[in-house]
Amino acid sequence: MFHARRRRPRFSRHRLLASTLVAAALIGVTATSAAAASVASPARGDRHHAVTCQSGFRIPVALAPGQPASSTISGELCSTWAERFPGTTVQLLIPGATYTRDYWDFGTVGGIRYSYARDVAARGFATFVIDPLGSGDSSHPASTQITAQADAYVDHQVVQALRAGWIAGVRFGKVIEVGHSLNSLIVWDEAIAYHDVDGVIVTGAAHSLTAGFASSGAFYPAIKDPKFAGSGLDSGYLTTIPGTRSKLFYHLPDADPAVIALDEARKDVVSGTELTSALPVLATTATQAIDVPVLDILGGNDFTTCGLSTTGSTFDCSSGARVVAQEASFYSPQAQLHACVIPGSGHDVSLALNHGLQVADTVAWSDAFVGQRWPAQPDGHGGGERLPGNCA
Repeated sequence: MFHARRRRPRFSRHRLLASTLVAAALIGVTATSAAAASVASPARGDRHHAVTCQSGFRIPVALAPGQPASSTISGELCSTWAERFPGTTVQLLIPGATYTRDYWDFGTVGGIRYSYARDVAARGFATFVIDPLGSGDSSHPASTQITAQADAYVDHQVVQALRAGWIAGVRFGKVIEVGHSLNSLIVWDEAIAYHDVDGVIVTGAAHSLTAGFASSGAFYPAIKDPKFAGSGLDSGYLTTIPGTRSKLFYHLPDADPAVIALDEARKDVVSGTELTSALPVLATTATQAIDVPVLDILGGNDFTTCGLSTTGSTFDCSSGARVVAQEASFYSPQAQLHACVIPGSGHDVSLALNHGLQVADTVAWSDAFVGQRWPAQPDGHGGGERLPGNCA
């Protein structure tokens, strides 16, 4: 049994944000009329369970301390009525490279709903999913300005916005930062630098990069792609070559071809500078500085992580226990590292046929290791025995 973590002060560490926070408070977090509207109490009997998703939130952000908040991050809040009270827990969801927030709220395909954001909200944890800087409806600065450090600082400001009540007027008490793929590395960087979150979930990433993915040559300048021709993007923005996403991000026995086709149609861009500046953390022990619980989720057939790595070793994704054994040296005891493997899934676990298993994993872990500050939900103190059987 683990002991409850010592509660740390939240805002005293972040004086470097003062100018940005003041600017954002003056400018305000803008939203569509639907997002800005006050949340009415739903009918009795449904009010604790009906999930609503409010889009159009725009958070002013700076790219570095001391700079003006000249960019904006677009986001969507999914929650039930009961989750929109001060002190509750929110998961901040950040999609991977060449994805927008659609990754976490993809929609219904073939009668199956693919929405981690809605499914987690239906099970007790509000979610706030963003378009990363340079993608979707968020700002697109020069690609060279989007570095791993800039991304981490931007995510830090979003965390503070969630705590300060700038999103739907809810002052969330706890924030769990959830990344996918490349943005799992950014989540590491943010937690290392700012120590402002209560839990970290990384998906589609570990301290390994396969030789197959590194040599795939699947990315090229977005302006060469028919989808982004005439977009005005500079040549440093990249996207995937048409037809490559199936191999990169899916394991076909556990994927619907219609989902893959829709993913191809919706693909977005990523800064090449972000890619090159984010990858070095894989080869270091910098993540030992993370002092909150960590969960790692991988597909059993993740092409980017599982198998022969660029260092010549083989990363084994056969079980959560094997992942923990290989990753443990990269974390401190405070991280209380756990891992889950989604059997048969490729890289995009949220878009696999058995994507519901990821939801079950993260909800159980979030409840056990972070908890909620809602009177009916006691804080978790680390009960790992409550996690599903695909975890360790």
